[in-house]
Amino acid sequence: MDIIKIAAVGIITAFCSLTLKESKSGLSMVVGIAGGCIIILMLLDYFADIFAAISSMIDKAGIQSNILKSVIKIIGIGYITEFSAGIVEDTGNKSVAEKIVMAGKVIILVVSLPILTALFDLVAELLK
Repeated sequence: MDIIKIAAVGIITAFCSLTLKESKSGLSMVVGIAGGCIIILMLLDYFADIFAAISSMIDKAGIQSNILKSVIKIIGIGYITEFSAGIVEDTGNKSVAEKIVMAGKVIILVVSLPILTALFDLVAELLK
């Protein structure tokens, strides 16, 4: 069970970070970031499975491949935004983390415009 490994990495990272926080706060932050990166790397196989499932659903639905690319980009932007905002917030910069989240939302909106356009075109075609 991978969740046990992931939880163990998280707990060890938190313990090491907490231990170093008093003596070397800069190193404590680096340990926290490294632990987060290790956890993300442990999830790469799951991301591949998710993308394969989305691709399969889109193939069955007969949707264009550019929509698949947009969906994958949106998912990636969401995860990167959340991960980076969490790191920045852990350093004590909550306002910067909020700006990262806002930027992620704007970028997701821009990337999703082709999907929204295709959806409106489909609805307009069905109403004819």
